[in-house]
Amino acid sequence: MGIHTTEAIVLRRYPFRETSVTLTCLTDGFGKLKGLVKGLRAQPNRYRSAMEPLTINRIVFYDTRASQLHLISQCDLLAPLSALQRDLETMRLAAMCVELVDAVVPLEEPQPAIYRLLKQTLERLCLGGDSLLGVRVHFIARLLRLAGFQPQLDECTGCGNAVQAAGYWSARQGGLLCEACLHEDPRAEAATPPLLDALSAFSHSDQPVVVEEPLLSVLRGRLETFLRWRLERPLKTLTA
Repeated sequence: MGIHTTEAIVLRRYPFRETSVTLTCLTDGFGKLKGLVKGLRAQPNRYRSAMEPLTINRIVFYDTRASQLHLISQCDLLAPLSALQRDLETMRLAAMCVELVDAVVPLEEPQPAIYRLLKQTLERLCLGGDSLLGVRVHFIARLLRLAGFQPQLDECTGCGNAVQAAGYWSARQGGLLCEACLHEDPRAEAATPPLLDALSAFSHSDQPVVVEEPLLSVLRGRLETFLRWRLERPLKTLTA
């Protein structure tokens, strides 16, 4: 049984029996983990953070090896990120970020780049001043690329040939269709070069890029429709 110390962002928290809780955390060194904190509900002041969702903590956990549920024995609050609660839209976006990470990141696979993305995005939301729409589009596009979950944009999802010009965006097919394969999704919409260029810029950048608001709105719609088709379960925080 190994003992490990790591920085962790709490994604979800559930009651476990009468006195304990189970957590899903994204850690900087071990990827997404599930952990058990014994006695927390009986002693809520045992840890200053009480391991609340949307907090950054340093945790000590025991790797049980025989199970994917590990015992968390110590926790120190590093950042409460309380500024996320200053308005409803900011909090909704933060909640969407953690729910999307939980949906696309597998258990116990180190994902340091995704950890940095989530941490930096939550800290950016705490500071304020950025366009929430720009932060939203950047987070989704960047996360999908880092997780290997991004739309297929370099070749047709139907025939596999390189897409000439811009092609057509098909969330149902998982990327672009060429004109010859448009019958596979007659509702596919034209994907213009500016849209594809902006999507590429967001997915490769460590921070939101400057894009005009109408194009941002289109990008949000295309990405979120893609998520609805491709995720195994719908996101509660993904609004229309």
